[in-house]
Amino acid sequence: MSHRSVRLLVVDDDTVDRIAILRALRSGRVDAEIREADSVDSALAVLYEQQIDCVLLDFYLPGGDGLTVIEAARKAKLTAPFIMLTGQGDESLAVDLMKRGAADYVPKNLLTPERLVQSLRYVLRLNEAERREDEARRALARHANQLAQLTEATLRIHRSLSLNELIQRTTEEARALLDANVAVARLASRGVAQRPLTGLSMSEEYAAREDRDSIREIACGLIERRSTSVRLTGDEIASDPTCADVLSRAPAELYPRSLVAAPLRGRDGQCIGSIQLLDRRDGPFVESDEVLLTQLAQSASVALENARLYNEAQAATRARDDLLAIVSHDLRNPLNTIAITASLLRSDLLQRKDGEEDDAVQLVDRMDRGIQRMTRLIEDLLDASRIEAGRLVVSPRVERGGALVREALEAAASLAEAKGCRVTQGPLDAGLEVLADRDRVLQVFSNLLGNALKFTPKGGVVSVSLCRVADLARFSVADTGPGIPPEHQPHLFDRYWKASQESRTGAGLGLYIARGIVEAHHGTVAVESTPGQGTTIHFSVPLAS
Repeated sequence: MSHRSVRLLVVDDDTVDRIAILRALRSGRVDAEIREADSVDSALAVLYEQQIDCVLLDFYLPGGDGLTVIEAARKAKLTAPFIMLTGQGDESLAVDLMKRGAADYVPKNLLTPERLVQSLRYVLRLNEAERREDEARRALARHANQLAQLTEATLRIHRSLSLNELIQRTTEEARALLDANVAVARLASRGVAQRPLTGLSMSEEYAAREDRDSIREIACGLIERRSTSVRLTGDEIASDPTCADVLSRAPAELYPRSLVAAPLRGRDGQCIGSIQLLDRRDGPFVESDEVLLTQLAQSASVALENARLYNEAQAATRARDDLLAIVSHDLRNPLNTIAITASLLRSDLLQRKDGEEDDAVQLVDRMDRGIQRMTRLIEDLLDASRIEAGRLVVSPRVERGGALVREALEAAASLAEAKGCRVTQGPLDAGLEVLADRDRVLQVFSNLLGNALKFTPKGGVVSVSLCRVADLARFSVADTGPGIPPEHQPHLFDRYWKASQESRTGAGLGLYIARGIVEAHHGTVAVESTPGQGTTIHFSVPLAS
């Protein structure tokens, strides 16, 4: 038998039979605390009052029978096993009772110490195995439920983008996940832009206490940046040197009963804060709680880092927009003044020279071209900002595709002449009508033709063509330039990208803006190029019909 005394209840209305049972237990050297009952009511009174390990039960009893006792015990969720004591010839009854909840039976005419001890050992071991199986099943169900809650908690945490909201959400989800009374999370400061953030969550029970402010102070005082997870009992908290200073200012009745904490880590693996829970409602924190909190902390760390990066990106975007506002207003205004002054100066010089240009007039013209380039650069920066923010507006109307091509070629003719190149019209489906913003499409042509002419050598040709592809109109700008290396082609439409910083001028925004305008029309841009054989850039816009 077990080293611990077992608690037995012997139920029999026959005094002689009870004495025989007690004698058999003593003879079998059963170390037991024994209670006796002689009826259904007295048996149930003992079972409801005390924790009993096993019941030796006669079937025929005053006030009912053994089945009445078993059913009442199971209804009250009592788990003590029953050994039925049957008379001679009641074997079939005993088997039926075992089907109804009894664990074993012993005929009274075979009631020997050996037989009784053997039955007790079997029943107690079986009951212990069933108890452990039930505990394991409940633990498994609890863990599965916690994993499901962890998944839901992770999704809710990742919906937050504000750091303040996220740290508070993490705290609340951690407390709910492990059924703790208090949770606190702290995110350390990072640089001068981000101050430390703290989230606190308390159960309704603790939030209603008169000493809740003291509990809050203790919880916030205990949390620190821990590089590893930790789980402490009440005694360990009281003796932990890192907790001593906080607890020295708190009354003993407010000492936490249990604690579990896990670190928050940045992308570089460094500790950036902690999540800490105090006082689990149904007992101390266990190992699985520590594992679960660590998993939640890992997920929350990713969300916190993403939120921090998002906030930094938002701040950078605001700074960029502020700068562009300054550029568009404070720089464009003096440029306009300079442009007007240059125009007046040119007119005055021509009047003095009776309409003949001289070196001074050429200098003014050079200044005017510089003003135009700066104005164009400002417009490019503003367009690039609108594209990135998704605020580029197009106003599509029905336009004749052939007319757009001819207008684009006319606008590029002077530049082509200055470069010693030709711009020509290629194959053209002149009858196509497109749904497009005329000014914006001409801007696309200006950027593509300007880029093509920039790299086409003297004597080269740049051509523009138009055809129908499915329900789209496809414009193509082809040049006879040196072509684009394959490794450069994926980056051709990237913002600020340049194949060679030395050989190119401009901000590297022309093709980026062209793609943004085309995509705002719900079209696409593609490049075909072979080194030494020229480049063709296609862009499509919707047909009007």
